[in-house]
Amino acid sequence: MNNKHILHITAVAEVGPQGQKCTKAVLEYDRPLSADVSPDAYRVEGRTVTGVSVEGCNVTLSLSPEDKAAATYCQGNPWEGTATVLRTASVAVAQVAPVAGLDGSVVEPAPADANDQVANPIVDDFIQGEFEGLAYNLYIPKDCQPGEQYPLVQFIHDAGPCGPEPKLTLTQGLGAIVWARPEEQAKRKCFVLAPQFDGPPIVDDDWNVDPRLETAKRLLDWVCDQYPVDRTRLYTTGQSMGCMSSIVLNVRYPELFAASFLVAGQWDERQILGLEQQHLWMLNSQGDAKAFPGMNQMACEMESKGAKVVRKVIDAKASQEEFRAVAQELISTGANVIYTPYRIESVARGWHSRGGEHHVTTWQTAYEIEAIRAWLFSNRKAR
Repeated sequence: MNNKHILHITAVAEVGPQGQKCTKAVLEYDRPLSADVSPDAYRVEGRTVTGVSVEGCNVTLSLSPEDKAAATYCQGNPWEGTATVLRTASVAVAQVAPVAGLDGSVVEPAPADANDQVANPIVDDFIQGEFEGLAYNLYIPKDCQPGEQYPLVQFIHDAGPCGPEPKLTLTQGLGAIVWARPEEQAKRKCFVLAPQFDGPPIVDDDWNVDPRLETAKRLLDWVCDQYPVDRTRLYTTGQSMGCMSSIVLNVRYPELFAASFLVAGQWDERQILGLEQQHLWMLNSQGDAKAFPGMNQMACEMESKGAKVVRKVIDAKASQEEFRAVAQELISTGANVIYTPYRIESVARGWHSRGGEHHVTTWQTAYEIEAIRAWLFSNRKAR
């Protein structure tokens, strides 16, 4: 370290709706510092320092997630042959002004140093493994009690993160990690399983299904055998490719999941026999050129086969309180299929958004809706 009083610098990469970004730099000093340290005392190369906090020997610099250099998850496009890349978080921090120690000492400025440590909150809580060639991420709830069994949420990613890096599915957005957040685990303790698919997408818009989806099913069975999982409380969710994969699994294994949260996907309504008996919450955007008409057709087909379907167009920018009120209204109908398209005025990005209504405005908000997460866990299969 150029500054002999700084013992370590940690780059902190956090996952938000727009993917993983380096949002903090934590400097560990050799002494406790005064709490009145100014953000102007530091410069981070290529980054905007938006705030500073001090706790004992540690100084935490908040970095703007809007900085070009912030992203560690960099989305590719499998249809155009570009790969998604996950970079290791990095920062170069210079102390450009003196800072005061609590003991009255002064730590003089020093040139930039690169971080020597990296922290990936929540992502680091998952373990990685491989099953029949399929990479996976598994969150094991803390403090599991002997003799107790716990729910499991399976998240299947979309086509964009397909690749060999196991953690792509964890870092692309909230679909996997939202269930493992400490505050979520405090309410709904559960296992979280997130398989990572390499190669081409496992389903496509011509209704083809790759054998790797069956590998994922066997992986789920294996996890249930290895860990104290309550098989009456298995849930699946996914966006786009992951949504379609979850639909296929529900059709093939109608007794498997207690409920499913289906985000921005669709399937051939002629191939969904039995889906009408499942507990489903379907969400997309009215501007989604494929998922919106596709889910409309699915809802009509399921209704014709006896499903009780309730529909309501909702505002993507609603508050959590408003979402809770809507959820209570819809759940009170007793419907087993809840269908909530986002109102187009609340999501529209225009024809030049390159599919924004499909992913940006849907995926980045869907998993933040606490009322849907609560609904998912309220369902249970009969023993």
